[in-house]
Amino acid sequence: MWKREMLRYMRDRSQIFGAISRTLLWLVILGYGLGAALREIEGYSYAQYILPGVVTLNILFSSLQCAISLVWDREVGLLRSVIISPASMLSVTLGKLFGGATIATLQGAIPLLLIPFLDLRTTPLALGSALVVMFFMGIALTAFGIIIASRMKTFEGFGAISNGIIQPLYFLSGSIFPLRGVIGGVGFLDIPTHLRDELRQLGIFAIGGGWVVQLPFFIQVLVYINPVSYQLDLLRYVLLNFEQLPLAADLAVTFGLAPVLAVLAAWSVERMLRKRQ
Repeated sequence: MWKREMLRYMRDRSQIFGAISRTLLWLVILGYGLGAALREIEGYSYAQYILPGVVTLNILFSSLQCAISLVWDREVGLLRSVIISPASMLSVTLGKLFGGATIATLQGAIPLLLIPFLDLRTTPLALGSALVVMFFMGIALTAFGIIIASRMKTFEGFGAISNGIIQPLYFLSGSIFPLRGVIGGVGFLDIPTHLRDELRQLGIFAIGGGWVVQLPFFIQVLVYINPVSYQLDLLRYVLLNFEQLPLAADLAVTFGLAPVLAVLAAWSVERMLRKRQ
């Protein structure tokens, strides 16, 4: 199953093109475009800050894209051979998960190729740690996608749900803006005093040339309950040495959620196959 996923990936150049286009769109255009107004976030340039977020976006897309192939495998009858094989559902699911996680890691590594152009200093240990985090992130997200795909009957239905899942998980993970922190902008001190007072009432303050920004409480709650937030925060920690969530929670969610979802994915696949017998 792992080999099959890898062969499918190598023959499908559209996935690689999609990862490159997302990297250019988010990291280069958004990073440098919006970065012209937001000079820095907590001492990092805006392009540097969103780099882990772009990696996470590629992993999200590729993981769920691998999971959707389960619907195709079911339709073409490949899973019928799985039913009569001596392999356990956990073994079959792990092959699928490891294939999806490997592809997600390869896709997520594409934005890392731009590190030299972002004036970001990193070490081989940091890059190696980032790949480990990305792999476990890929396992968890692929397993999550398999759980959803096992309950879907058409490609269209899964596509609609995956789009409704990817965007909330991504934008509510702290990938674009921090939960709170100093954002170096331009023109804040030129704002009239009464307008600055109104901004302060909304939680936006000025220190020197920077803005002290804090997301609204209800958005913070959504960020805290989003498991991708902790995976992204750990990835940002190993790449930038900057985190906003408890490191213990980051480690627990990243390395603890993957095996739990893997077992649930295996159970979901077995349940799906029993219904088709």
